[in-house]
Order: sequence, then C-alpha cells, then structure tokens
Amino acid sequence: MRRIKLFIFFFFIPLSLFAGDGDWKQFKSTHFLVYYKSAPEDTLNRLTERAEKYYNDITEELGFNRFNFWTWEERAKIYLFDTQGEYMRATGTPEWSGGEALPGTKVIRTFVTAPDFLDNILPHEMGHIIFREMVGFNNPAIPLWLEEGVASYQEKKRTPGIKAYLAGQIQKKSFMDLSGLEGFYPANSNDREKVELFYLESYSMLDYLISEFGKDRFVLFCQNLRDHKDLRRALALTYSFGAREELESSWKSCILR
Repeated sequence: MRRIKLFIFFFFIPLSLFAGDGDWKQFKSTHFLVYYKSAPEDTLNRLTERAEKYYNDITEELGFNRFNFWTWEERAKIYLFDTQGEYMRATGTPEWSGGEALPGTKVIRTFVTAPDFLDNILPHEMGHIIFREMVGFNNPAIPLWLEEGVASYQEKKRTPGIKAYLAGQIQKKSFMDLSGLEGFYPANSNDREKVELFYLESYSMLDYLISEFGKDRFVLFCQNLRDHKDLRRALALTYSFGAREELESSWKSCILR
C-alpha cells in the first residue's frame, strides 16, 4: 500500500503579499494563468495541459461540469517558482512540501522541480479549490475527511488495492469510524499509519457516495451543504441517512461485499 507523502496547506493570504515579488511573466490557458520567471516553454506547456485535463476530469467526475468556475478573469493562478529555495522563502513551507493551495484566492504555488507535482499534488490541490467553490470557502459544516476525500479522489482512484486494504481494517476493527475521522487532523499526528488510514478512508467514503448514488446526487449534497451549512441535515436531505452511523454502516457493507 502506497504511503501518504503529502500534507496540504491552506492559507487565506492576500495575493499582493507575493504577486509583486520579482518580475513574473504570464502564460495563459483556458482555465489557468501561470506566473513564472524563467521556466522553459515545454514545462509551461506540460503544466497547463495537465492542469486543463485535471480540471475537466475533476469537474466531470464530481458532477460540477455544469458550472463555469474558472473562465476569463476567474481563471485560477499557478505560481511556478524557479527553485525550491525560492518557493520555501516565499511560502514559509517546510522542505518536504511540493506545493500548496490558497483556496480563497484560487492560487496554487509550486516550483519547477517539485516531485510528484503533476501526477499527485496538482490534482489534489485543484480538488480542494473546486470543492470549496461549490460548498463555500468558510462553511463550518465541512469536515476535513470530506474535503480530503474530494481532494484525493483523482489521485487515489489510480491506486490499486484500497478496497481490500480497508476491508481488512474493518474486519480487524482497526478502521476509523466517522466520529474518529471527524476528530482527526493529520497535520497534528506523528502516526504515519493512522494518517494513511485517514486519507484512504476519506477517499473511499467519497468514492462510495458517488459510485453508489451518482454524481447528480453528490451535486445536490454539495448544494445542501452550501445552503444549510449542516452536515447531518445535508446527509438526511440528500441520501436519507438519519445519522452519520447509518452512512458509516452502509459504507462498511459496500466495502465488505
């Protein structure tokens, strides 16, 4: 089972704090503005091609493709630093960080040689921003497991063996119940196995909601979260789960069958 290597940062920082630092050039695509200094053109082309693909994949898979979030002046911004050192100095992130998202300003920041950025970090970060645009950036009803499930959806769906692994954890009674998921914060834990389990269960719960009930129902769920700002009410209105224990029981039955 692949180990979790990424922790995601979320900051609501005014763009002006770093946009004016140096002479940024601009590279445009349909949904993205890439700000760079000396990155080669082939790097910019690969970045925007992959970003556009992920944008289409994520919005289609989550059922958000009917909403034009990122066009014209609403395009997301990617800041591509030349070196890891420049990225760390500008963002204050630790050495192991390959990228970060600022959902409130639709900004992603990374550096040219960031490992795993195109394959894993980019779709993860984009998932956070797209989901938060749908449900509200300051919505207190959104548990971390749900947001991380959405963010991990594009990344984890390519990872084999997740269902079998989680089935084993359920059978050994070593899985995290929903109450445990809601109270767990990976950034505060030094238990790598528990962090991995959190991300895998979060992804699996999201995958269950979409695969079992469909994308249209998930869109309605997000709209109920946005409008009512209450997770229990949104679950009841959308999926007829009277309590989160019913969601957990239904999810476990799906994993074990």
